[in-house]
Amino acid sequence: MLKIKVDGYEQAKKILDDLPNNMQKRMLLTALRGSAKPMLQSARSKVPVKSGKLKKMLRVVRFKDRNASKSEVSVAVKPVFDRTKKKGAINQYYGKFIHEGTADPRKGKKGKFLVFENQQGEKVFVKSVKGIKPKPFLEQAYTENSERTVANFGDELAKAVENFVSKNFKPIK
Repeated sequence: MLKIKVDGYEQAKKILDDLPNNMQKRMLLTALRGSAKPMLQSARSKVPVKSGKLKKMLRVVRFKDRNASKSEVSVAVKPVFDRTKKKGAINQYYGKFIHEGTADPRKGKKGKFLVFENQQGEKVFVKSVKGIKPKPFLEQAYTENSERTVANFGDELAKAVENFVSKNFKPIK
């Protein structure tokens, strides 16, 4: 997993630790999602497009780290797939195969044939197939946007705090 180091993180963490848990998580989550948008847009622009489904499935996702403190919220840009078997659904491992590639050439076990179905539903038998070349679109998006993401985080956190205060607290007259 790729990580970003932020200067001033310890001071911000101490301030956020003093706030109630639901307040800090809500503010952090909105700030992280907002600052990750440029990385998401860059990843979407770099995805190889065959049908466009992988591009549509890229999202900013929150995940829980059991070892992290309560004031930390983890967010990732990754492909998210439906777990249904409906027509046109793509395999949940497809994004990993495109990003990291596959071995070249792929052969059947014990020298046997590989069996595939073509678009007409007919079975096709082959001895080997070429692997997929890796296209690391997420890594490219990370290297391009990591500094901008860190810079945007402070602005997004300030906006999130301002929005939270304006929604939940009345001004003093």
